[in-house]
Formats: sequence, C-alpha cells, structure tokens
Amino acid sequence: MGLELYGRIEDLFLDKEAAHILWSKFISILINLDVKNVIDIGCGSGDFCELASLSGLKIKGIDLSHTQIERAKNKCDCEVKNVCDLKETFDAGVAIFDVINYMNDKELREFFKCVENVVERYFIFDANSFFAMNDLAIGTLKAEDEKRFGVLYSDFEDDILTTEITLFEKEGDCYKKSQANIVQYYHSVEKLCKMTNMKLINKIPVSLYGSGEIEKWILVFEK
Repeated sequence: MGLELYGRIEDLFLDKEAAHILWSKFISILINLDVKNVIDIGCGSGDFCELASLSGLKIKGIDLSHTQIERAKNKCDCEVKNVCDLKETFDAGVAIFDVINYMNDKELREFFKCVENVVERYFIFDANSFFAMNDLAIGTLKAEDEKRFGVLYSDFEDDILTTEITLFEKEGDCYKKSQANIVQYYHSVEKLCKMTNMKLINKIPVSLYGSGEIEKWILVFEK
C-alpha cells in the first residue's frame, strides 16, 4: 500500500536534476564495464531505463508497483515482476534510488540470493549513507500540482526511516485523502558485503543535494 501510494506522487517530489546526476553515473559505470544487457530492478516509472536505452544499453525493467509500470510502459521494456521470479539472466543488474533501503535484513538476504541467480557478471546499486537518513531525510516535505497535494513526514530512529505519506487528490469540488507509511532501513557498506556472495570491487561516494557530505554510495559487486 505504501509504495503504491508513493508511486502516485513520486513525480511531485523527485528532484530531476539530482536524479539525472545519479542515473548518468550508473550509465557511465555500465558502459565502462562493457555489459551486454541489463536488468533494472525497481525500475519505477522507467526514466532510467529510457535514458540507458538512449545511451545504447540493452535494458529491461521490473517493478512491484502496477502504478509505476503503467507509467514506464511508454518508455521501456518493462513488467510487474519480482526479481525472484525471473527465469532469464542478464550480464548486469542495477537497483537505483533507495531500492536496497526499502528492504530489512531478512528481505535483503533473500533479494541478494535471487539477484545472484539472475545476474551473470555485475550488480550495481546505491545505498543511502547514515548522514542521508539521519540528517537529510527527516522532516516535512510538501508538493502540489493542479490536482494533487502531497505531504511527506519522515522520522529516523534505530536505523529505520519511517515516512508518512498524505495525498489529497481533487475529485470534482472535493478532495480525496489517502494515507500510508513507507519504511527504509539503514545498511552500512560493511553489512551489505556480508549479505552476498558477490565481491565488492568499487565503492563510489555520491553527493546530490549540495550538503557537502556523502549522501549515497554506489556499490559495484562482481559475481
């Protein structure tokens, strides 16, 4: 419920400039690794898939959100599917913009097992730094357009970031209110390395929002 609701307002809150910086870094890594085909796990609305395709990469996207895949269909080859249900294999896999942080330790271990079955060479993903979750993400964000007004309230405690989503959608002369929570978990790089049989071969610090601090790590694992 929470991720489906967030999928309906993600475009209101996504910082496109920051997103393009991160997407470009992933594309450069993939091109430098000379991968043949890529699976984008948690592809969202398909923006990265589209950009990667335009950069010459052969890519497929999967996501658990029906709302997001409906948006992505016009941009890339994608479907609603869990990575654990994939039968085909890919040269490389990516998981971009907090996908890893939405899973707790148990879910993440299972996720890595499934990725290892699907990816033949590399798995590349970003993970939020402690600073990003403890300092940058907390508080209240508001955004609106002609038909929607959204509020995100986030609090970080015991390595867990809980975000309450409130969405008002215009229906005629009234507004329909929807609410749900999404939860993200802080995972250190050291802990992530212990959860998979893949080997970390590169760790790239990223700052997207002008804080001057490391906000994310891009981690490149080799099978």
